[in-house]
Amino acid sequence: MPARDTEAWLTAHGWFPGRDTGDAFHERVAERVRDFRDQGVELVPIPTTAAFLRAYGGLRLPLSDQVHLVTEPEGGHAEIAEEAAELAAHLRQRLFPVAYETYEGSVHLVDETDRFFLLHPSGTYHLGIGARRMFANRRRHHLVDAWDLPRPPAP
Repeated sequence: MPARDTEAWLTAHGWFPGRDTGDAFHERVAERVRDFRDQGVELVPIPTTAAFLRAYGGLRLPLSDQVHLVTEPEGGHAEIAEEAAELAAHLRQRLFPVAYETYEGSVHLVDETDRFFLLHPSGTYHLGIGARRMFANRRRHHLVDAWDLPRPPAP
């Protein structure tokens, strides 16, 4: 999917170049942190979380007639802390939820290197590096099993 198609799709649903939501999602990020803590998992906001939410937060992007990608840190399946922690340990990167999908409640996460992942009922997937690649890959259902990614060496 060409980059201009992804940009046109984003623009048609409320995004625009230079968009900046500021700190509008600060409380929702804090709520997700509390939610994970209540599940026994520490969750720390990372710079890629803020960058994504500032540029894309609050959008409702259609993936199909029934499914929308909602770019907010809350929403989707609530009990994902343990699964997210397992993936973070495997990747040796911190992760943070930044979006969810309606219908099945799948959750999108970003890591410290701007890689995006999807916790879906059918599996855990890598969606690419950078928000634009993630949007393009999700729209065309290009999903790579996250557990097949090479594991970085231990520090």
